[in-house]
Amino acid sequence: MRLKVLCSSVAIWAALTGGVFAAQDVSVEQWLQRLQEAQSTQSYQGAFVYERKGTFSTHEMTRFSSSTGQLTEHFLQLNGPAHEVVRTNGQVTCISAAIADKVNSIEVWPTHNIALDPLHQWYDVIVLGETRTAGRTTAVLLFSPNDQHRYPVELYLDQATAVPLRSLLLNERGQLLERFQFVQFQPLPADSEQKRGNTASINCLPVNTQQELTDPEWAATAMGRADLNVSWVPPGFVLQRSNYRPSVDNDGYVLSQVYSDGLAHFSVFYEKIHNLEIEGGRHQFGPTAVISRRVMHDRVPLMITVVGEIPLGSAERIALSMQSDQESKDD
Repeated sequence: MRLKVLCSSVAIWAALTGGVFAAQDVSVEQWLQRLQEAQSTQSYQGAFVYERKGTFSTHEMTRFSSSTGQLTEHFLQLNGPAHEVVRTNGQVTCISAAIADKVNSIEVWPTHNIALDPLHQWYDVIVLGETRTAGRTTAVLLFSPNDQHRYPVELYLDQATAVPLRSLLLNERGQLLERFQFVQFQPLPADSEQKRGNTASINCLPVNTQQELTDPEWAATAMGRADLNVSWVPPGFVLQRSNYRPSVDNDGYVLSQVYSDGLAHFSVFYEKIHNLEIEGGRHQFGPTAVISRRVMHDRVPLMITVVGEIPLGSAERIALSMQSDQESKDD
């Protein structure tokens, strides 16, 4: 699969850029180290296009990295509803009312927080060449997976700052599933946050971040369960964080767990249900797999849902690894 993905990706890249491969003076390891540093230190502003399944949206983004290590990101949707989001150190701190009830169940905006340590174990990373994005010279890095549980990714890193100015999520045949691409980009000086001040408008409503789940005993109290876990995840994916929130559809609660391999990620949601006639489902929305399955866990009816930009078969296997009471007895 790796050779097929690599050949397909190189062909796509050559078609998009004219096939001009510049001499590479920077190694993969150096680019990855620069990328990691840029994630925590680089401030910038710009506008980007987000495309999935033939649908486009445009967004304005400003990112501040302070001298104290605080990272603040402000997003404003420019077409359609004026959705607004502010994230501080990865946590959503304010959001437009129209999407506030979805903040804990969706990935609010594309993010490129990449953990470098495990990547080489699960991906082959190569430098394809150079091109231009948003009027700036970019180096093209291909992350080609070593198994069938994750998708290939191309990152286009700004030559000057190592900020990702474009990312392409591909399927196993090298076909485009999702595109994130800056059309305007401007690096900002380190003290720009103090000069500019708070960027959020009055329509951006504060979000209570105190529901973050860090105490297992508190989690058990909140959910009435202490053992909500899937028994299988793809190799290399580890639990990053958990949180709990009131359910939108009933008076119960939803526990969510986010897993990542350093580049890709998926979420598992557990929700107590009252209507036993509700069935699960199997859907593919562009690059996003959504698998829902009803289980009886310790005599409690639950809906388990796996959501992520991973292959559908992998998401289904994760959901099926949550055993029901009858399956546990059969074992």
